[in-house]
Amino acid sequence: MHKVLEVSIVLWLASLLCSCASVSVVDTWRNPELRPQRLQKILVVSINNKDAARHVYEDMLASELSRKGVEAIPGYTVIPGAAFADWGVLDRAVRRAQAQAILTVQTTKVERQTSVQPDSAYPGYWYPQGFPTWDFPGYYRSMALYGPTYVTTYDVATMQVNLFDAGTDKLIWAATMQSTDPQKVTTVGQDLARKVVKKLAKEGLI
Repeated sequence: MHKVLEVSIVLWLASLLCSCASVSVVDTWRNPELRPQRLQKILVVSINNKDAARHVYEDMLASELSRKGVEAIPGYTVIPGAAFADWGVLDRAVRRAQAQAILTVQTTKVERQTSVQPDSAYPGYWYPQGFPTWDFPGYYRSMALYGPTYVTTYDVATMQVNLFDAGTDKLIWAATMQSTDPQKVTTVGQDLARKVVKKLAKEGLI
């Protein structure tokens, strides 16, 4: 019985952990008025006041874009952290880089959520006084399906990804995404980059 319960618990926890760093696409939007040619050069900017996280997101997106033949420039390589909030610095960096578009990513909201896996019915005891006819087979058949209640608390982050045309400053494409356990920046960044670049390729933008 213990072995069955252990396997069930391990499988459930494994599925939970696998989902912890997953990124899902909630919604996307495409500007019907803009039909640019396939973009060859993109500046990637993570709007984040934590330099380490900013570098990870920009590097992941730039790396994934380069696999599609796009020359992608991580923003931190041309925009110093101290000047990050200065629009003039960003604007000059875009012009110097001669980028056709700017791809931005930003976490807009983090919410704490709780998941409850309810237990199976359990009488609280199994002694002969309560179940005089029980033997090992009867006990095993009943208890092999039993599991206690598990309560898991985790964070869900909402992220906004935008692609702007460098020539007109207009929004070309946008996506709203969600990830669980956003503290795992590297894993979330990799998954987000793969999904964003896949969507951009599907739209014919890269």
